[in-house]
Amino acid sequence: MNILFAGDQYPYSAFALNEVIRLALNTWADVTLMAVAPGGTAALPEHPLIQALQQYRETFLKSAEAEGSPYVRKTWRHEWIPRKSRVWEELLVCRGDKRDVRVCFRVGHPVPEIVAEARDEETDLLVLGCTKGKECTWQDATAVPQKVVNDADCSVLLVKEEQPITRILACLDQSYISQDSLEMINQMATIHQAQLVLIGLSQSGDLKKDVYRRLIEIGDYYEDRQIKVSTQLTDIGDFENFVSHELQQDLLALWMGRKSLLDRVYPRDWVGRFVSKCQTSVLVMR
Repeated sequence: MNILFAGDQYPYSAFALNEVIRLALNTWADVTLMAVAPGGTAALPEHPLIQALQQYRETFLKSAEAEGSPYVRKTWRHEWIPRKSRVWEELLVCRGDKRDVRVCFRVGHPVPEIVAEARDEETDLLVLGCTKGKECTWQDATAVPQKVVNDADCSVLLVKEEQPITRILACLDQSYISQDSLEMINQMATIHQAQLVLIGLSQSGDLKKDVYRRLIEIGDYYEDRQIKVSTQLTDIGDFENFVSHELQQDLLALWMGRKSLLDRVYPRDWVGRFVSKCQTSVLVMR
């Protein structure tokens, strides 16, 4: 698994980093920690985003010091590092024994830079935090979370600050579900010891037969892995109200695909729209 964490210097990003650490230690993922500064900002050591990235890296590595961890720093070697255009310098670098933690700093607008980094690194899961309560924002760039969720090509985990997870509500409106997405929910349920609720999304009370069969198959899949599972049906016309008012200590998980009923019923940017109204963490699986 390849995880990209995109953060800034505020508490919600530090909170989201803890989720990255838990996932990484459970999956032995390759991890990149990144931040984006506005255009024209120099990447100086005293810049708060640079300092935040350094602190996040140290927090990650300190949490991964246990015996047998793939992130323990063991290997020193000389590597050629680009310094500026047409200039390289050979530096002594310490790498993880089996997995590495990469740190990346970009300059520009946060949304396109985060999406570009995820695409360039062939990211499997992009993780970012957001403010607690009814809003879902970044302090210095308000709409970043919902725009990244809309524009990213990979799966996105949006971590709500200080919001516990006791249930995972996985909404199903199509029959095709990838094995990677099933495993991602498995990881989240295991990490949080959370109950899984599979929600079949129907239209005017009608749930397609192939979606219903898939709902049962997925339930059996998780029960075989000792995860508590229950199922329920929700009409897609009530979904926005469900997202806005009924979620509490939950993780809302949405499967995205070409045959998604949600894609047909709601406008193009419906994911960001729901994220902006959701008071809990959200996992969008692509």
